[in-house]
Amino acid sequence: MKRLIPFAVLLAGAGAAHAADLRPRAAAAPPLPPPAPLFSGFYVGAHAGALGFVDRAYAIHAPTGSVLAHRTAHGGSVVGGVHAGYDWRVGPLVLGLVGDASGARAVNGAIDPFGVAIRNEVDAQGSLRGRVGYSFDRLLIYATGGLQLANVRHDYANAFGSQTRHHLTGQPTVGVGAEYAFSDRWSGRIEYRVGSVGTRREDIAVAPGLAARHGAGTGALTVGLSYRFGE
Repeated sequence: MKRLIPFAVLLAGAGAAHAADLRPRAAAAPPLPPPAPLFSGFYVGAHAGALGFVDRAYAIHAPTGSVLAHRTAHGGSVVGGVHAGYDWRVGPLVLGLVGDASGARAVNGAIDPFGVAIRNEVDAQGSLRGRVGYSFDRLLIYATGGLQLANVRHDYANAFGSQTRHHLTGQPTVGVGAEYAFSDRWSGRIEYRVGSVGTRREDIAVAPGLAARHGAGTGALTVGLSYRFGE
């Protein structure tokens, strides 16, 4: 009988261990979802910076169309606005469409050889562009180009009076930039873009026999912050 007791204890211990093995185990934690792809999907944001404005005004002999003289003026202002776009990823390549609307008050002016004071101004502007870039993990380097719309104003004045002309221009714009993704939602960017805002020939009423044509352009350096909703 004494010999059977240790055997019974051993058998009871084995049964308890087997019962423990039959207890339900806690389910394994589900795997984490893969991170959202960077630089993909719809985004919105805001930007601000500096806008440079150069205007070359050509004084034209109205009856013949001959250029008599020209004056170049420089100016600028701060610029700020909002932007929105959509990106597609093809491996490290990023293709996108982006539009923006900005406000500024870039002014310059000069006096031509015939005594006409010319003041030029660019204020509201916007663009619709494509962009193509290459991503290095969280950093995207890109080029952009498309159509820029701008409201341009020319004021002419001399001893005989003054005159104002308004133009809505639609001309090409191109630029380069870099964007860094702080997370899968937020990113910051820096961008430099140039565009043409020249205007067609117009008669100068305060100087009979004279007309003017403007070759002009802008260059903007901006920084921006964007929130991406993803695909």
